Amino acid sequence: APKLKPKRSKKQEKSVCPIPPPDLPPKFRQLIVEEMGGRGLVLVIQKTIFFSDINPTASRFSIPFSQVKTHDFLNEAEAKELDDKNPMQVWLLDPSMKGTSITLNKWVMGSSSLYVLTNTWNPIVKNNQLKKGDTVQLWSF
Repeated sequence: APKLKPKRSKKQEKSVCPIPPPDLPPKFRQLIVEEMGGRGLVLVIQKTIFFSDINPTASRFSIPFSQVKTHDFLNEAEAKELDDKNPMQVWLLDPSMKGTSITLNKWVMGSSSLYVLTNTWNPIVKNNQLKKGDTVQLWSF
């Protein structure tokens, strides 16, 4: 009688655990909400820093549209200002919890667009010892 080979089972599907959305660290939340009167906290992007983000010659942090969690972090007037190529001064609370004014721009490069933080970005990189491979979160409030 011919020997039957045991049937091979198809690869078992791996169960995928959804990654919960990151939460703003409590000390930042407390400072923003209780001391600065911030509200409507929105995660704009969680991004691994690339060399271009810490390159002192470039002096900018790029926020590609394709990686932005929600574009609702700007109100209608702010979005129009950026669309009209008018940079905006925004307040940035850096990882050391130091606030600084920084410029937010919208760049359109061919078929892709991105937001960029410029002007005072280099001191933020230096003061917080940011390096390639670090993961940062940018929140709006």
